[in-house]
Amino acid sequence: MAGDVVTARFPRRRMAQIVAMNVFRYLFRGAVRNWLRNMSSTAPALGSMTLLLLLSGLIGLSGFALVNLERVEAGQASLLHVYIRDNATSTDVDALWDRLAQDSRIASVNYTTKAEALQRAQRIPGLPQIADAADSNPFPASLDVQVKNIDNVAAIDAMVRNDLAVDPVYPTSYDRGAYARIQAVLFGIAVAGLVFVALLGFVAVTVTINSIRAAIHSRRDEVSIMQLVGAPRWMVRGPFVIEGAITGGLAGAAAGLAVFGLAMAGIAAGSDNFTQFAPGVTVSVAALAAVLVFATGVGLGSGSSLVSLRRHLES
Repeated sequence: MAGDVVTARFPRRRMAQIVAMNVFRYLFRGAVRNWLRNMSSTAPALGSMTLLLLLSGLIGLSGFALVNLERVEAGQASLLHVYIRDNATSTDVDALWDRLAQDSRIASVNYTTKAEALQRAQRIPGLPQIADAADSNPFPASLDVQVKNIDNVAAIDAMVRNDLAVDPVYPTSYDRGAYARIQAVLFGIAVAGLVFVALLGFVAVTVTINSIRAAIHSRRDEVSIMQLVGAPRWMVRGPFVIEGAITGGLAGAAAGLAVFGLAMAGIAAGSDNFTQFAPGVTVSVAALAAVLVFATGVGLGSGSSLVSLRRHLES
């Protein structure tokens, strides 16, 4: 009939696509456009956040290496060398062996001959000169005792140092303060690194908050109109949050690439030395650190934007 109204029916999928495209256009394209327009006020935040994330990534890798280094040092410190006197009888040595092997605090006991001790010393810097200067082999045989818990090393040392088979002048390799000094140094480095990162993080977040505040003030009329017409909060806040995420993402990408590049350069420059001073830092670990730096940058940028919005948009 002539009076009937024909109503067009749009598929729900098509309607959802249109809505999604409009939301994407408003949130992401608009945020990118405004971010480029406000680049002069965003540049300080981008630079400070890049520096923060770079140092955080490097400190994170260093901390990971220090934890592994502490484990290596702890393993070495829990290996007690009980030095055998040159004139010790096999009966005394066997008795000491059985005594150590039956102790529940000890994981294993191995015997190192004088010849094996000399070969081991040849691989340690400085010791080959001592061996060459002596007329005979100056390195004693030893029982290498792997203690299960490093806290028990002192007790094992006290138990064996007066044994008949043990060298009375230099009975064991136990150094009372060695592991404690290692832990103290590592703890001091960790505290200093965390304090420095926290201070730089405060500066980076403050600069980012100020840049978002400047963007809010420059578009206050637009924001006020959207609030007056009843726009949802996500439409008002969304572009600013994405602008912060863009800043953090770019800073994270730059810092992540720098962290990965520096780690790869260290690995390629000297694999043996790098493995010795930074154990556990591999290509996969460096790649994971770069990804975490990027994700941290996105979270830091968007989080700073939310803080700025709560302080300035609702005031």
